[in-house]
Amino acid sequence: TRALTALGPAYIKLGQIMATRPDVVGAGLAKELMRLQDDLPPFANELAKAEIAREIGRPVEGLFASFSHPIAAASLAQVHKAHLAEDGRTVAVKVLRPGIERAFLRDVDAFFLAAWIIETLSPGAKRLKPRAVIEHFEGVVLTELDLRTEAAAADEFRANTANLAGFHVPRIVWHASGRRVRTMEWADGVKFGDNTALTAAGANLPDLSRRVIQGFLTVALRDGYFHADMHQGHLKLGQAGAIVALDFGIM
Repeated sequence: TRALTALGPAYIKLGQIMATRPDVVGAGLAKELMRLQDDLPPFANELAKAEIAREIGRPVEGLFASFSHPIAAASLAQVHKAHLAEDGRTVAVKVLRPGIERAFLRDVDAFFLAAWIIETLSPGAKRLKPRAVIEHFEGVVLTELDLRTEAAAADEFRANTANLAGFHVPRIVWHASGRRVRTMEWADGVKFGDNTALTAAGANLPDLSRRVIQGFLTVALRDGYFHADMHQGHLKLGQAGAIVALDFGIM
C-alpha cells in the first residue's frame, strides 16, 4: 500500500480494485489494500478550506458552523464532517485533492506507454485491447473529478431508490457543492468492510449479502442506472438495518 500510494492516484485506484478481489489476491492482502479506499494520508485542513472558498465563493465559516479535520481520505478526495450554518444539519463534505487532475493525467500517460509497449512486443495481446482499456479508465476517472456529476448522479439515484425498502441515499446539499466540492447529508452507520462490527451490530451477514445483491439487481434491471462502484468502502449499515450507499462517482 505504501508503494501504490507513492506511485500516484491511478495506481491507488488499481489497488482499490484489487481490494475487492480477495479470491484473486488473497484475504490478507485484500484487507491491507482496503486501507486505500478511505485511509490514505490526508491533506491539510487549511488547503481544504481554501478549495471550498474558491469553489463556492464563500468562506468556510460562512457555510458551516463547524468543520472537522479529515475523517476519511482516498485517492482523489477526502471527506470532512461539518454542520451547516443555516440549520445545523450534519453533513459530509468531500473535497478534491489539490492538483489531483495533473497527477492523475501524469499516471495515465505512463499507463498508455505501458499499453503501447505490450501491444508492440506481444502482438497477441492486441485482442485484449490494452490501450482501449486505459482510455476507458481515463474517461471514468476524469468524470469522477467533476463532483457536480457525482452530485447529480446521487440525486437521480436517490429518486430512483426512494421506494426501495431498506435502502438509503443521503440528500445532496446543492448550495454547498460545486466542481471540486460535494456536500451531502451525513449518514451514520457501520462500514461494510468490518464484518466483526457488523455482527456486533446485530447484522445477519448472509441476509445482508442477499439484500445487497437484490437491491443492485433491482435498480440495474428496472432502471438501467446503478451504482458501479459498490465496494465495501462505499456502503454502510445504517439505522433500522438500512443499506446506505455513498460515493456516486461511477454510475
